[in-house]
Amino acid sequence: MEFQLDTTNVLCFYTDISIVEVHYHNCYQIVVSTKDTFDSVIEGASYYNLKGFIIDRYIKHSCSAESGSFLVYYIETKSFLGKQLKNLLKTKEVIDIESLLKPERLLQLKNDFSEENLSSSAIKILSDQLLYDIFQLGISPVLSENLDSRIIKALDFINNNYNESITLEKVANHIFLSPERTRHLFLEQVEIPFSQYILWKRIKSVLTAVILNNNTLYEASIEFGFTDQSHFNRFFKRMFGISATMIIKNSRFVQFIYPEI
Repeated sequence: MEFQLDTTNVLCFYTDISIVEVHYHNCYQIVVSTKDTFDSVIEGASYYNLKGFIIDRYIKHSCSAESGSFLVYYIETKSFLGKQLKNLLKTKEVIDIESLLKPERLLQLKNDFSEENLSSSAIKILSDQLLYDIFQLGISPVLSENLDSRIIKALDFINNNYNESITLEKVANHIFLSPERTRHLFLEQVEIPFSQYILWKRIKSVLTAVILNNNTLYEASIEFGFTDQSHFNRFFKRMFGISATMIIKNSRFVQFIYPEI
């Protein structure tokens, strides 16, 4: 039986964006440089020559580097990994990645990413390995086999219909439970509220359609359940603190961890 971290609600991308203006987001963020160090101003305090950090939600910060490449993870607060980060941060606003990873591990990461023409599958493997190392494999594995059969059925229904107008009531009817019971069971099993799960799924789908399938942002926003492009942009900016356009224009690609869309 294969063990894996539950990274259902992790958005990860590999990017060359080296200057990010002051912003904050309503999810946790992990940033790790795969090349040079960077500087950051966090709630007015300056930090220099960083190799990476974990930052709490709603913390104002900016980042700058002369050049660089970065793995950036956004982690939903109520997800399994979000809860681990909450325990790790406790009352801290930020954690220096060098306090969690040994120098040789960070050097290995730099060397791995110095390889020319890394494939998307290779970058996915490296980004997954880094996430495992950050959490030091010290958290209980989540097995899909443990999911209630009704939630498995609900997730299948969502995966097949999330580009349509999907509601809690529709999912509840599909698995023959009341909406309230479905809401509680979904939160208990998936460890994230139903509405947030749908939102993350749609956001990732829009980015995938734009970056990998060359859809316009407007087309993808409509296709995956947003009223229009502005509607999508508002939700994206509220959650991640930066514009989707900035990611799309500056990222080589958006690299997703589990589940792949």
